[in-house]
Amino acid sequence: MILFIHGQDTYSSREYLERVIDKFKQKHDPNGENVLVFDGEDSQWEKVVGAITGGGLFSSKKLIILKDIFASKELREALNEFLDAHDLDADVSLVVYEGASPDKRSSLFKKLNKGKFVYAFNALDGRAIEQHITRMAEERGKKIEPSAIRELSIICGTDLWRAKSEIEKLASLVSDIITINDVKENTQGKLENDIWQFVDAISSANKKEALNMLDAQLESGVEPMYLLSMMIRQFRLLITLHNAQGVDSALASSLSLHPFVVKKTRQQSGRFSIEKLKAIYQALSRLDSALKSSKGDPKVLFTVLIDSMVK
Repeated sequence: MILFIHGQDTYSSREYLERVIDKFKQKHDPNGENVLVFDGEDSQWEKVVGAITGGGLFSSKKLIILKDIFASKELREALNEFLDAHDLDADVSLVVYEGASPDKRSSLFKKLNKGKFVYAFNALDGRAIEQHITRMAEERGKKIEPSAIRELSIICGTDLWRAKSEIEKLASLVSDIITINDVKENTQGKLENDIWQFVDAISSANKKEALNMLDAQLESGVEPMYLLSMMIRQFRLLITLHNAQGVDSALASSLSLHPFVVKKTRQQSGRFSIEKLKAIYQALSRLDSALKSSKGDPKVLFTVLIDSMVK
């Protein structure tokens, strides 16, 4: 059995992946010995194919998860060729998880997308985002005013990782109901400015300033996953606007951004080569996988990231 999970809504896709893993453990493998996870470009095809074709430990059933392999041409093509030549053993469940929107032109995407178990988590609309925010508050034993829901959905956009972080923070501050004043007084602001300063520090190879920003945010209680999501968003914008043609207002309209954000981002992107921006973005993606799989102390992982950025 092959499951293909992908889409821009990485929060929902990640939740679904966790449910798949939990269901497999409950039914076949309580200790998870036969749940094998391979992370993107850090994976070697020889190990992947060995896991697919080899026997399971203590059980014949295996759950193999390949995460974010579309970025690697070698892995993408190797898996495509393998699936052309082999049928999976009935005891093997293979999950191809892509925490983004994979290239729909690729042979692998076309093959996987024809399968029986395809789960596409596309970017959410406003109503769906508000429903998620309401559910997040309820799961933490809080009510949230409709006006507060709308305000938070505007602030967070389609980023449910950020919405989760904001709700957790707000839930810790109120006794019962999250109001619009709670949202306005305790969200946005400093972190966005710090992200701008962080990019400036990286562009000028100022490791000390970048580390100071990191320490300040983590010590203030900002969730590591949320902090990383803001960094990823900013560097994605830097790549998008690097050498972009057109006036700020037109680009702002097409990207649903404020013209000031476009102007500032274009200025910052000019301080990097496109190769440097892509290398940083790949490093951020690797950190994303590490944080989601709880591989190591977040502060140490962020410090290693900054070291790699300013080399």
